[in-house]
Amino acid sequence: MRTLIVSDLHLDPIDPARYTAAIKAIEQVSCDQLILAGDVFEAWVGTDGATSADIGFLEHMGRLAASCVLIPGNRDFLLNQDWLSQFGIQYQTHLVTADALVIHGDELCTDDHAYQTFRAEVRAPQWQSAFLAKPLDERQAIADGLRAASRETQANRPESIGDAVDQTVDAVMQAHGVDVLIHGHTHRPAIHPLKSGLRAVTSDWTDSGIGIVLEVNDTIRRLESVSLSAKSTVLQAWSQRNGTPEWKRNV
Repeated sequence: MRTLIVSDLHLDPIDPARYTAAIKAIEQVSCDQLILAGDVFEAWVGTDGATSADIGFLEHMGRLAASCVLIPGNRDFLLNQDWLSQFGIQYQTHLVTADALVIHGDELCTDDHAYQTFRAEVRAPQWQSAFLAKPLDERQAIADGLRAASRETQANRPESIGDAVDQTVDAVMQAHGVDVLIHGHTHRPAIHPLKSGLRAVTSDWTDSGIGIVLEVNDTIRRLESVSLSAKSTVLQAWSQRNGTPEWKRNV
């Protein structure tokens, strides 16, 4: 089983070239499963706001692998299973298997108390119903205002506030019984060795990005950080043989 995880493409109709570049980059990695781990779109205010570029991208992603899963991020949490199913894409709030847990990652940034309060508010069904009942142009204006406020907040706070908190990472991995956690959101791509296993982080995108490949067979698990553009390049690789607890760095 070979799985490719990407996130934080932040696709926006004002930059149509990014859609084409992302498709070409993701196509470089052959996979059995593709996971879009949130913030695929810069802002998602409802299906009535979807553009032809948005729809074309989702149609392409749904055809790239035998299985395609979308995990919502903080920019596109209003996506839903009913609408995504037409593209052959499964909607999951998170994905956990015997081999890894995949999440968007914003839930790990628990030092950002203001954001976590906001996150809880907008994920509530009542808030979402009220928001989606507003006219499209009003929803778009609200989203623009929230993005502007987010940029201002990020510019005036310590950088560490927006990163994953180690204690939260440990708690989440223990709660799900996994030794591999894969996420995006923080825009700090890396593979971090932990006492309990590995934490792998995807990047945000311009016309390229960094994804994570998890390959599992009868004898070994292999985790790779991969630069995705017109040509894919393995940046870092770790492996673990079945029956042994140690992860070893290969690249």
